Order: sequence, then C-alpha cells, then structure tokens
Amino acid sequence: MTALHARVLARLTGAAEARRSERFFADQGRIVAALVGLSVLGSAAVAAGPFILRHLIDTSLPTGRVRDLAVPVLLLCAVLVFESTVLSVRMALIARLGGFVSVRIRQTVNSHLQRLPFAFFPRSQQGEVMTVMSSDVLAAQNAISATVQAVICRLADIVVGTVVVFVLDWRLSLVVMVFAPTTLVIIRSGRRRLAALSQRQRELDGQLMAQVADTSSVSGALHVRLFDRVDYERERFDAAGAELLAAAREQARLTSRVRFLVNLGIVATMTAVVTLGAWLVSSDRTTLGTVAALGGALLVSFGPLSSAVDLRSELAGAGASFRRIFALLDVPEDEARALVAGSPAVVVVPRTRAAAPVPGAGMGVGVGVAPVGLDLTLDDVWFAYDQAVPGPARAAGAAPHEYPGPDDPSWNLRGVTLRVAAGTTTAVVGASGAGKSTIAYLASGVHRPQRGRVLLGGVPLDAIPPARLHAAIGVVPQDPHLFHDTIAANLRYGRLDATDDELRAALDAASLSALLDRLPEGLATRVGARGYRLSGGERQRLAIARVLLQSPQVLVLDEATSALDTVSEAAVRSALDRLAIGRTCLVIAHRLSTVIDADRIHVMDHGRVVEDGTHRDLLADGGAYARLYQPSVL
Repeated sequence: MTALHARVLARLTGAAEARRSERFFADQGRIVAALVGLSVLGSAAVAAGPFILRHLIDTSLPTGRVRDLAVPVLLLCAVLVFESTVLSVRMALIARLGGFVSVRIRQTVNSHLQRLPFAFFPRSQQGEVMTVMSSDVLAAQNAISATVQAVICRLADIVVGTVVVFVLDWRLSLVVMVFAPTTLVIIRSGRRRLAALSQRQRELDGQLMAQVADTSSVSGALHVRLFDRVDYERERFDAAGAELLAAAREQARLTSRVRFLVNLGIVATMTAVVTLGAWLVSSDRTTLGTVAALGGALLVSFGPLSSAVDLRSELAGAGASFRRIFALLDVPEDEARALVAGSPAVVVVPRTRAAAPVPGAGMGVGVGVAPVGLDLTLDDVWFAYDQAVPGPARAAGAAPHEYPGPDDPSWNLRGVTLRVAAGTTTAVVGASGAGKSTIAYLASGVHRPQRGRVLLGGVPLDAIPPARLHAAIGVVPQDPHLFHDTIAANLRYGRLDATDDELRAALDAASLSALLDRLPEGLATRVGARGYRLSGGERQRLAIARVLLQSPQVLVLDEATSALDTVSEAAVRSALDRLAIGRTCLVIAHRLSTVIDADRIHVMDHGRVVEDGTHRDLLADGGAYARLYQPSVL
C-alpha cells in the first residue's frame, strides 16, 4: 500500500526522486489501510445520496404526505452526518501521517548532515540547508498528505460518482464523457510550467534564507555594522524578495488561469447535462429526480477536479522540494565511516593508560590525567580542497576519481611527510597560505588526503572507528566554537558524562576559576552566540578546558594563541603547557617565538616541507626558518 502511495506521489509530483519517499512512511501501512477503509465507507455514503435524492423528488414529493418525506430526508441527513464523521477521522489520520513523515524526514536529513565530511560545509550555504529543513520538508509533508487525499479519497469519490452517473442514466453520462477528457487535458497541460515555477521559487527562497543566515549571525551582523552596510543589505534583501514575489505571482496567475478553464469545463458539462436532462424530462424519457440526482453525482465527480488544480500546484512545488531533499541526502558521507562499518576486523587505537596527574592541576578523577601519547605520521600526503568532497559517481562505486597532476596549482599540500613521535612536540611553521592549517585538518581526521596516508600509532586513520579516533585526538583551534548554551554544556562536549566537580577542575586547570567565581549562575551561565559574552582569552581557555575533559592522546594546536593579547596569551600558554604534558603535540604556529622549545620544527612553503630540525639547527642553517624567525622577533 505504501509502495503504491510512493509511486503515485512520484507521478503526481513529476519527480523520480519522490519514489524514494517510501522510506519515510514504509511502516505506516496501518494508517494508510485505515484511510482506504474510511474512503470506501465515505464513498458508499456518496453513492447512496443521489439515489435517495431521486426517490425523494420522484416518489415522496408528489404524494405531499409528511410521513413519505420524513424517511428520505432523515436518510439524507444520516448520510451527511456519517460522511462528515468519516471526513473528520480521515483528516485526523492524514494530519498524523503528515506530521510523522515530516519528523522522520528531518531526522533523516539531520542524521545525514552529521555524517557528512567536513569539506561539505564550507562549500554549502547555511540558508540553503535551513530551507531544506524547513520549507522543503513542509512541502514534502503536504505532498504526502495531499497524495493520500488525492489518490485514496478523491479518486474514490470520482470513481463512485462516475459509476453513479452511468447507473442513473447512460444517455446523460455520454455528455460527461465528451467534456471530461478536455478538463483532464487542461490540468495536465499546466503541470510542467507549474513545476518549473515551483523549482524557481524554491531556489530563490533558498538564496533569500542564505542571505538572512549570513547577515543575522553574530559575525555577519557585526561586519554589516562595522562597514555601515545596513542600507545595502536591506536593498539586497528587497531585490531578492521582489524576484521571489514575481515568481509567486506568475505561479498564481498560471494556477488561476488553469482553474478558470477547468471550472469553465465543469460549467459547460453541467449546462449540457441539465439541457439534455430537461429535454428528456419534457419528453417523458426520464424523471426530474433522475436529473437532480445526476447533477449531485456530477458535483461529487467534478468537484475534486476543480480543487485538483490547486493540488497540482502544491505537488509541483513538492517535486522541487523532494529533489532538493534527496540532492542533499545524495551527498556522499565520510568514506572512513563507510570503511569502518563494512570492515570485518578493525584495528583499534590502544586505550589510554593513566599516568601521574598534571602538577598543580587539582583535577578530579579522570580529568587532566596525562595519557600515553601515540606517534602521528603524515606519509607522502597530497591534498586539494577542490577535491575534498567526493562526487556521487565515486560514491556509487564508479571508476576511480582522477586527481590533477603533481604540478597542478590546485594542490594545497604536495608530498608532505612528517612524524610526531609519541610524547614529543612537533611544530609546523610557515607563511600564510603555506598549508599549516591544512595539516591540522588532516592530522585530526577532519579531512582525508587524496594521496598518501595519515597514521596514528601506526594505524591508518581510515581504519580507526570515528568515535575512537576523535577521542584520541584533541584539537584547540585558533577560533574555537562555543555553542549558544551554558558553560557546562559547552564543556561537556569534551566528555558528555563529566560531573560538575570535573567541570570545575577542568576550568581551574585552564585558569578560569576567577571567571566562574564572578558569574552569578556559575556553570549554568549562557555564553551567548559563539561565546560573545566572554573575552577572546576566556573563550580560548574554555576550549582548552573542554579538551582537558576529553583527555586525548594526541593534541593538535592550530595557532591557538595567535589572535590574543600578551596577557591573555600568557594565561592560555600556561593552560596549554599543562594540557600538553605527556601528550603527542602537533603545534601549528604563526609566532615562531612560541615554538622554539619544540622537539622538531617543520617549515612549510607552498604546500611542501622545505626544512625541518630543531630551533637551534634551523637558525644555524640560515634558510627559510631563519628568514621567518628574524622578522617575528623584531
């Protein structure tokens, strides 16, 4: 039953993707079956009405006796009450089915979004994703509900009404057969144009939402005001809104034009039937009751055709929404997850082994405990952001993707090889754009290289379960993200089961005890969008406290102090020093003065490692590092 529903929905929307919608309501067969049963009962009532009406006019009215009128009138009332009850229950079930489907679509889309590779998000617009989750899902919900209404309910009424017309008088039914096909052709002719207009509306709506998302975010709103672009953004929004309004008006004009023609066809049919019926009554070839009953049956049959124009417009928009939903669902997920899920034997990173607590940390159980580090290796790694999102053909198992040649300028990393020994600190330095942060993304498993391997403890990252991988590697970025939630909720991103005492201990180790003391709500204080209630140094130390709770074996610091003032940097450096004890550390640095004590320093230039060694050796060589270092300390 649900498979038939999906196929009919695909036909009505004109979108092949709609067939895949069966997955969203495959277990709702009972509701669909109940709707079928209710439609049969409702149609039975519809079928009885014209015959009762004919009996009332032809038999009961001529007698003039009240008792002869009472029975058919009461039967008509009973039929109307029964039909209204069935309609009420039917609509409640349709609403329930639609609500269930909308929630399931959102769950499916959200689950897929969480599993997508990180490279998808910098290229996508937040507003477009929000449009899919809001208006597109709503359109899909309405389409599925409307399909039930159209296919199960209205189709039954049309079929029953047509049969009743033939049973009442076959001669009058021939008139219907002449006009009805024309009405159906009119409805069908507007489908493609309505689908194209609906697709355009969805695209414009997505662009509008993307603009709102950009300008209403904290950083976006700040820059609009810093550059005094309030009027500019308002004009942009008004122009996009005007374009969206024009598309909506065009769709409304087309819908009204088609509906007018359909109604004109219905009026022509009714006029022809009444005219012929009057002639047949005058010549005693039929009765007045038959003509009246047949008119009622036509209203049942043709009434749904009139509203089918609006339904077609709605379903045309739903076709565009389904295409957008499934286009998002077709974006391939992280290949590493697929590899792990299908692997019979997965090599697992060794469990952390407790060592001595960090001196002076005063930490609780399991917090701030220095684990045994793992060696981290990048082996002949090549990476290009333009190739970071695998195409659908590649995900479907087609021929291997062809990457550009080694001299192609699109490569961001070119044959990078470096090893961070367990428990040591290795720094990566270089000018802006040299590829330093890209190494941090690869080392933390956010991106996968197109060529070469990244290994943790001798195990390729692709062979490590994601949960294990991200528990073993902690990252402190230059601009850490804080959710618009409480301090406690942001900290527990590091470890969901952390107690309040452990949260306080982590804050203490990150030199944030004073912050907690001055906040009236303590751990329950909301930090604001992206942590704007906190200073830059406080946000950075809160991120460090979060990683302390995670207690990783490998620590990646991506220019964690480059944007801070001297006082804040000193506090953050102290917290980082505590965090680094006993861990394997990969430090991405812009300020070379912060990495002079590193066990090994790698110098990057245009995506390649051009030098490596200790601070003293590199200075003595007088090469690229020496040239970078001299300006940095002046």
